[in-house]
Amino acid sequence: MKFRSDINGLRAIAVAAVVLYHFSVPHFGGGFIGVDVFFVISGFLMTDIIFRGIDKGSFSVLTFYRYRARRIVPALAAMCFMVLAIGWFVLLPSEFRALGKQAAASIGFFSNISFWREAGYFDVRSLDKWLLHTWSLSVEWQFYLLYPLVLVALRNWLSAAWLRRWIMIGTVISLATCIYLSAPTRWPSAAFYLLPTRSWEMLFGALAYLYPIRAPERTRAAMEWAGLGLIAFALLSFNAGVSWPGWLTLLPVAGTALIIAAARSTSWATSNAAAQFIGKISYSVYLWHWPIVVAENYYEKATQPVWIAGGILASFVLGYLSWKFVELRTQGKAAPSHAFLPSVPLPVTLAFALLVFIGGGAIYYRQGVPERFDHSVFVADEETYDTNPHRSVCHMLMDPCDVYKTQLASRAVILGDSHADALAEAVNAAVPNGKRGDVILIAVQGCPTVDGVRRDNGECFEANRKYIRLLGKQSSRSPPVIIVNHWSEYMSGESASKLSFSDTNQPGYKGEPYSVDQYRRHFLSTMCGLAKTRPVYLVQPVPEFDVNVPNTLAREKLADPGAPDLTLDMAEYYKRNARVLKLLREARDQCGVQLLDPTPYLCPEGKCLGSYQGRPLYSDRHHMSEYGNRFLVPMFKQVFASSQ
Repeated sequence: MKFRSDINGLRAIAVAAVVLYHFSVPHFGGGFIGVDVFFVISGFLMTDIIFRGIDKGSFSVLTFYRYRARRIVPALAAMCFMVLAIGWFVLLPSEFRALGKQAAASIGFFSNISFWREAGYFDVRSLDKWLLHTWSLSVEWQFYLLYPLVLVALRNWLSAAWLRRWIMIGTVISLATCIYLSAPTRWPSAAFYLLPTRSWEMLFGALAYLYPIRAPERTRAAMEWAGLGLIAFALLSFNAGVSWPGWLTLLPVAGTALIIAAARSTSWATSNAAAQFIGKISYSVYLWHWPIVVAENYYEKATQPVWIAGGILASFVLGYLSWKFVELRTQGKAAPSHAFLPSVPLPVTLAFALLVFIGGGAIYYRQGVPERFDHSVFVADEETYDTNPHRSVCHMLMDPCDVYKTQLASRAVILGDSHADALAEAVNAAVPNGKRGDVILIAVQGCPTVDGVRRDNGECFEANRKYIRLLGKQSSRSPPVIIVNHWSEYMSGESASKLSFSDTNQPGYKGEPYSVDQYRRHFLSTMCGLAKTRPVYLVQPVPEFDVNVPNTLAREKLADPGAPDLTLDMAEYYKRNARVLKLLREARDQCGVQLLDPTPYLCPEGKCLGSYQGRPLYSDRHHMSEYGNRFLVPMFKQVFASSQ
């Protein structure tokens, strides 16, 4: 295809938007649309290559794959290799293990699926994933694999006109699926990461090729500026709170398609020298900018203006070096006679990529190669994985009828959120002569155990309505219920802003916005209702740290193997939980529930333990690890001692 300077300029706009957004530059909250711009460009270019080849009778799927691999794989493999090499020296075993998995998934072009499977309540922050940005490359590669096969197969059966119609139908189906799944109550992570819900953006680019617009210069100029306006509006007015992808994604996608359809190669907006240079190195800039963003967050520099500016500059410098010394040397063109680096043939780059893939997998299966550091680092860091081994099962909520039957035969029910999940094994261990099925766990992630509460995704309201009412039924044998919540988060944390309250007898009633008074009223109503039918135990808050305990202790051990254990002053504990403790005591006095206090077991001598003898009691900031559970077994024995 003839070089299109306008498309190259679009690449510059796309990568600049993404970089500015990821470095949190003010006023560019919608910079994530840059990825969508890239998708449309890819769809247009791939359709051009495939259709021209089919029309000439010279198209080869294998040749197409070879050219795509030559374009994408070398720079990606080089970036992954460099990040792994640096990670060897600076990352903790758990972090290096995660990086190895990401590198293998990136080189294998299934990182989008890997990140989708990880998405959820217990997922780590995006800013802790060094290769998160490769999800979009995986989506594109999967499109490259399937698209030519589908087109070649359909072209044998359909006329060109009908083939265009089917591509349009496929675009509409993919868009509709995307919009449907992106709703918070459905499957937004799938809509974000997976090809079926992203392919419409690339197919939009295909339609720009298949339905070219023949128009005078003035009309094409208007189209281009309209497209730029749509992209600029999305870039400057959207933010991370927008449901994405969805209806609004049509704005930058349509804007990009308009610019491509306008085909104004002499446009100042896209063909100026700066845009052409940035567009030329855009792929490598995209590859390198995100690891720099993660590195600055890792070392807590991301909010400092000097580091932000330096990070942006480094992204473009490394992008230029990657373009010059990797991309240009692997494009299948002979190197100039004066070049000090020779051209690298595709088999060599694929072999190198395979080694990176194998290396990443080996790092993952070797648990991040912990022998790189002192054993004390491994002991501290390993607690990250010391969580409830039955977590995945516990969070697959049972049918209410099954819960009702099962709990009647059990000796206790644990009800709550992820904190209930984290303490479940301590309750199991406290059961005298316990056996399987003695304790059942009902845990709804991120949802307070309060009837009538509604979270933004709607899950809390329905789950609480089912399970709280079920456990509130009168029965001749009602085992005690132990309620564990991340109490402080719902009273004053970030989750409070996502809560509202509804009348449980009117499911369609949207109710009232969150307030501490509303929370108190619904909380007391819930606890008093449950206490009428069975013994109720409320577990007071476990101490909560401001840092990830295993990671922080491991890093301190990395600098000094003799570093002391992490602790928290009791005064800080009471300051954080004053309102919660007051409310729990109010429930005890009004409803007759009993309180279980973890501080005598976790806070000896006025200091709450984050770790003991070099081993963390937590798997993150506030979830107890299985090792930490051991400290609370005596507390839960009180439940069964009183019921015997």
